Amino acid sequence: MGARELLSDLADAGLSISAEGGHLVIRPASKLTDHMRAALRDAKPELLALLRSGSDAAPCDTAAVGWTDADIARFIDRRGRLLRWGWPEAEAEKLADRLVQRDREHDERVSCTDCQHFRPGRCGDHRRAGLTAPDVGRDLASLLQRCPGFCNREGMA
Repeated sequence: MGARELLSDLADAGLSISAEGGHLVIRPASKLTDHMRAALRDAKPELLALLRSGSDAAPCDTAAVGWTDADIARFIDRRGRLLRWGWPEAEAEKLADRLVQRDREHDERVSCTDCQHFRPGRCGDHRRAGLTAPDVGRDLASLLQRCPGFCNREGMA
């Protein structure tokens, strides 16, 4: 996992991270898991350099990223679909923004929400996706992952 991806994952978990001297400061530290701690240790030099350079622009800061017309169209399409599926507006915008960022970074992981087999709360190809049941919660649906059952919705990168 790269430093930018780790920063994004920590932000998604409700954590903030900053650099103070040669140390990483994570708040609230009580939310850190053992897995997160190990990832932070592994990526510490990269994280410190990234945080010191100020290039860790917030994922939702679209003005700093310079979105293209295609990025904006994908964001609007995804946000609209999530809202139609009953997602709260803030969650829909956050996920749509994260997916545009993923597209821009050429990250090969996918989200259930971009899959033709996904309907709110259900995976139509759950066996091929490696699930024992078709039920898919919002947390899993928004998780970036590698899924063998994924089939792109038309127009999604």
